[in-house]
Formats: sequence, structure tokens, C-alpha cells
Amino acid sequence: MHLFIEVFTLACFLLAAAHAWASRGGAGAWFFASLLALGLVRENFVILVRYLYEFAPLSLMLGKAPLIASIIWGFSIYVAVVWAEGLTGEDALQGGRPSAKLLGLVAVFMIALACFYEPFLGLIGMARWEVGTRAIRGIPWITWIGYPTLAVGALLAWSWAWKVSRGGSAAARLAGALLLTLVPLALAHAAGLQALKDFLAW
Repeated sequence: MHLFIEVFTLACFLLAAAHAWASRGGAGAWFFASLLALGLVRENFVILVRYLYEFAPLSLMLGKAPLIASIIWGFSIYVAVVWAEGLTGEDALQGGRPSAKLLGLVAVFMIALACFYEPFLGLIGMARWEVGTRAIRGIPWITWIGYPTLAVGALLAWSWAWKVSRGGSAAARLAGALLLTLVPLALAHAAGLQALKDFLAW
């Protein structure tokens, strides 16, 4: 069962990446690559420092973290962005700083995903939150903060990097700007969630 879920998630990730490339060209490819990097750094950090949760032994790995953990963020955030763009008519990747409405819709979509992902992962024994984590119907309370804040943070980081690289025309400049924002975001998000979880006794 676990291997099927891993392969299925990888297929969804690759399909979403192909959609990003086909519909948005270079901007879509860069955005997807940045989301992959964000997930890779964040989930390996979580595993190494033993924050928040751990995973059952899985077959596909990317560094110290399961592949599914690293790529699910990119797939999920991209789908949330596409859905929000459809409702607002905005271009979240090349249209400047996303509006509060678009960011709010992305946040709502991510909360909805948390309400689906978390009970499912718990049911099949794939993810294991810290003992004592407060939850309702299998959904840890902290995920209602964690899912939307990472997605909104990633979009804001992207819009800044795209702007300072002058519309993404300079690949090296865009890569540098993304590196300067996404790595700190990944580390701060995991550490901040753990600190907030501990402070609130969640």
C-alpha cells in the first residue's frame, strides 16, 4: 500500500510539473523546481532534527526524507495556486505580488488538503506525529497553521525572487534569489511550527 501511494504521488507530481511547463513555460518550470527544493530542504530538516513527525519506513527516499514528503508540497501548492488563479483571474507567477484574495484562497485550499491528507496518512500508518499531538478527527491542530503558511510563504518568496531577477530573465539571478529565500523559509517554517506547537501545548 505504501509503495503504491509513493508512486501515485510521484506520478501526480510529474503531471503537475508537466502542466506547469506546458502552460507557463520557463516561469512554471522554475516555480516547480523551487517548490521541490523547498520541500526537499524542509522535510530533510524535519527528519534530521526530529521535529513534528516521523514516517514509517518507505521505499523511495530523497536524502534522509521520504520522497513523498519532499514532493507532496510542490504538487499541493501548485494545485492550490491554479485553483486560486481560476477564481481570481490573476497570474500568481508573473503578475507581481499576489493579491490578498489569491493568498487567502491558496490558504483555504491548503487547509482543506490538510483535512484530507492527515487522516489518510494516519489511517495507513504512513506519518506519525509526536506523541501527545492534539488533533481532531485525525487532523493535528498545528496543520491548520502549517499547511497554509508554507504555501503563502512560498508564493511571497517566489514573487520577490521573480521581481529582483527582473522578470526571471536572468536564470542565475533568479536561482540566487530563490536560494536566499527558500532555504531560510524551509528551515524557519519547520522550526517555527515546532516552537509554536510546544508553546501552545498542541
